[in-house]
This record gives sequence, C-alpha cells and structure tokens, in this order.
Amino acid sequence: MMRPSTLLALAPVLASALALLPPSLARAADDEPAAEAEAKPEKPVAPWRKELHMIEVGWLMGALFPAKDHGLYGVEPPAPPRSFKTGFDIGLRLAYLPVRFVGVEIEGNVSPTKVDVEEGKRAVLFGLRGHVILQLPTRITPFIVAGGGMFGGSSKDELVGKKVDGALHVGGGLKIYVSKWVAIRIDGRDIMTPSYAKAAGGELSYAHHGEFTFGVSFVWGRKGTKMWSRG
Repeated sequence: MMRPSTLLALAPVLASALALLPPSLARAADDEPAAEAEAKPEKPVAPWRKELHMIEVGWLMGALFPAKDHGLYGVEPPAPPRSFKTGFDIGLRLAYLPVRFVGVEIEGNVSPTKVDVEEGKRAVLFGLRGHVILQLPTRITPFIVAGGGMFGGSSKDELVGKKVDGALHVGGGLKIYVSKWVAIRIDGRDIMTPSYAKAAGGELSYAHHGEFTFGVSFVWGRKGTKMWSRG
C-alpha cells in the first residue's frame, strides 16, 4: 500500500499530465450526452405517400365496336349471324384508390345502335363491370385495368332478342390530372363475351368487343399533382 506522503507527491505530476491532454479528448465526455439528446431531423415524406382513400367520380363518352361474332342472341342464333353496328357509347364510373397507384373501379355504359342488316332495327348494348386499376403516381398517369362483369344487348325479338352474358375485360389508358380536383381520361377496352359459336351450341370461344372513350373525373382526397416533394 502506497503511503499518503507518496500520493501527495504524485498529485502534482497527475495534474500536469491531465493538463497536457488534447482539448478534443477533454470535451468528448461532456459533448456525448448532448449529441445523443439532439433528435435527428425527419426526412420529408413524398405527397403521394400521404394520400390515402381517394375517390374519383366521372363520366365517359366514345364509341363501342361490337364483335361481328357476338353471342348475344335471345332467340335461336340465325345463320348467317347478325351483328350490331358501331354505336355511340356513354356511361359513368366510380373509383376508390386506397393509395395513389392502386384501386378498384366500377363502370356502367349504354350504347344505342342498330342491328347490321337491311333496314336494321334499333338496338341497345349495355354493360356493368368492375376492375382493379394500377397506375403511376404522377400527374400524367398511364394505367392498366383488368376485371369482369356483364355485357348485354336488346333488340326486336325477330332480329336478335334480349340477352345478358358474363364478360371479362382488359384495357388501359392515360389520365392527366389538370389539378388535384379534376382529371381528363382516355381509355381503351377489350371486352370478351361468349361468341356466336357458343350461342349456336358449339365449344366455348370468345368474341372481342372494342371500346374507346374520353372522359372527365372529379377527384377527392388527392393533395397534389406532383410525385415528389420539392422541399
């Protein structure tokens, strides 16, 4: 054990050694708790990540191109088949997007037309469908859709009759959000229904109806038109 007189003799030496330490080492112990106490600044969150539960309601208008080999016969399928003429297409749509880039949508449309025969009588084609929509979270927004529903036709019984078939569809298009409240939209669809061969008692095959529309939608819940925050 060191004598008290020895400790007293070493005290000046230890004090001199501590005084010679670099200032950075001397301050390190004091600065460390303060650095830990400072909270790191949060990174800004992009607006599209903040946008939840958006609603889009709109109308559509365009043209419907019925398939010549359709199976929409409420009477015995005639030979040769009777097709529908291209018709003006109008309708409504409602979309729900839990986030900006994915959602679900329902659409309904009506297309006044005629049966494509000599002195063809008036007819109406109509549809109701739902689909999943995937889109880019940008102002100019390409998108794709896929889903199903029903597609039907109605005319004088001696021509085609009345019938509703199940339908599948795929499509895509482009939205332009002119503001956070309004979007302009262009769509294309391939609507698939059982064909004339199936209606005549043959094997299942599909007729492809084309649809091209223009529309305007009103938007609720979107906070901006840009994808990324600029600070």
